[in-house]
Amino acid sequence: MKILRSILPVILMLVTTLLVSCGGPTASAPPTYTPEKLAQIQTYRISVDRARERMSELSDLIAAENWVDTRSFIHGPLGLLRRDMTYLSNALLEEDAKQALPLAKEVFNVLDDIDAAAKESNYPAAANEFKQVISNFDAYLDLLPQTEEEAEVITETEQTAKLIPEKEEVKEIVPDIKEVKEMVPDMEEVKEIIPDTEEVKEIVPDMEING
Repeated sequence: MKILRSILPVILMLVTTLLVSCGGPTASAPPTYTPEKLAQIQTYRISVDRARERMSELSDLIAAENWVDTRSFIHGPLGLLRRDMTYLSNALLEEDAKQALPLAKEVFNVLDDIDAAAKESNYPAAANEFKQVISNFDAYLDLLPQTEEEAEVITETEQTAKLIPEKEEVKEIVPDIKEVKEMVPDMEEVKEIIPDTEEVKEIVPDMEING
């Protein structure tokens, strides 16, 4: 009996250990953006969105080959873009940040290349690099999470776009000019349908009455 009592705690410990080991780790829910996190991101992206909107100004300066103002624009209005995009990237969830940071770095590097091309008055290089910076910039913005309000705006825009018919659909609705011409009879055909004045005079007797 004493032996059984001494062995019983050991058995219970073994059973407990076995149950814990067979249970396996508990699956944790993936991280998500909280309303507070989204609000922080929206604050950080204000200056980034503004910089993207002003990219058209940089395009105009390059097109005009105004190299002095091109470089001034990169170092002036776009001068804080590196800092702002870094702050914004670090505010994202870890997986999103891993994709956003390299794209942000590409934006900075290409802007440096445009600056170098402007310094050399190299229009082809500056124009090509501008296309690249826009592509990288837009890819970066696509990674950012959307608020419910933004998602609704995008949905409404897509629905409105569907209401605008494509060119092919318009062509199906509006007949082609050739088709219209085929529908309208030719003047020769009209002349065949409408009798000549002389023919009418022969058919209708003279209305003059001899007294």
